Amino acid sequence: MRLSKILAVLALTIIVLGFVVTAHRPGNISTSASPASGVPRYNHIFVVMEENHGYGQIIGNSAAPAINSLAKTYGLATHYTGVADPSEPNYVALIGGNFYGIADDNPYYRHTINNPSLIDQLEGAGLTWKGYFQSMPYAGFMGICFPTRCGGTPDSDTLYASKHNGFPNFARIQNNVQEQKKMVPDTQLDQDLQNNQVPNFSLIVPDECHDMHGSPPNCIDSANPGTAQDNLLVSVGDTYLKVVVNKLTSSALWSNGNNAVVITWDEGNTAQSRVVAIVITNHGPRGLQDNSPYSHYSLLLTIEQAFGLGCLQNTCNATVKPMAPLFAVSR
Repeated sequence: MRLSKILAVLALTIIVLGFVVTAHRPGNISTSASPASGVPRYNHIFVVMEENHGYGQIIGNSAAPAINSLAKTYGLATHYTGVADPSEPNYVALIGGNFYGIADDNPYYRHTINNPSLIDQLEGAGLTWKGYFQSMPYAGFMGICFPTRCGGTPDSDTLYASKHNGFPNFARIQNNVQEQKKMVPDTQLDQDLQNNQVPNFSLIVPDECHDMHGSPPNCIDSANPGTAQDNLLVSVGDTYLKVVVNKLTSSALWSNGNNAVVITWDEGNTAQSRVVAIVITNHGPRGLQDNSPYSHYSLLLTIEQAFGLGCLQNTCNATVKPMAPLFAVSR
């Protein structure tokens, strides 16, 4: 064999070996989309997370007319569940594919996660993300609550709480000020819609007076399901959701490409309780009830596939299925 051919073969071998080593380097995320996912490509996905109410406390409840109207008009997952208890692990699981054994609402820095999340996937694909949090005082706020002390005796809840924000649990956020600034007050959403600066993925989280959680002394506390006190919280949350959904679906962005708004709850009364998950799409199904067993992992997998990303942690599990029927596109 001539020397030039030998050198060419050696060079090709080095390139191939280098690719293999890089592809299996510890901590890398899967970059190949799941085959035959059935989820079409989406331009924008908004997830709005509510709190602490099971399926039966919302569907059919006259205190939530806007939510029930959306559930009938668009797509409703009738067997969707949380994955853990209490709040914090569910928010982590939604963007990380795993709740990493978290079993409390302790400050995020006690549960720092060094593994990749949806953030890494999106940015690795050149896509954008942002978290919109009601009552967050300013962009990049890394406190654990605002404006009052967190918890205590007597019961004293706050408005913004980091336990309802899974992003700071990940080391990528804790160690990067520029990434922290992608967590903003929800008032920024209006400006981003007007300026056509809405990211591909948005997580929208109401404060504890508007997410059906309850927040004494800022507003009433939660109560037993069906009571006037609890229904008042449900009603306030319903109004907040109606405003947010109308804002998104009436924007100039909504008519361009494929876009979706998902409304769900972190958990019900227990870990893996059935909760509501409504999928509102601009070109998708109408009046669909999907009885498939879904969870926060299913939603994350759906988001990954809708953006052409790989899988993370439990979303790589063959038993986790994407919410493909609810995100189907018909034109």
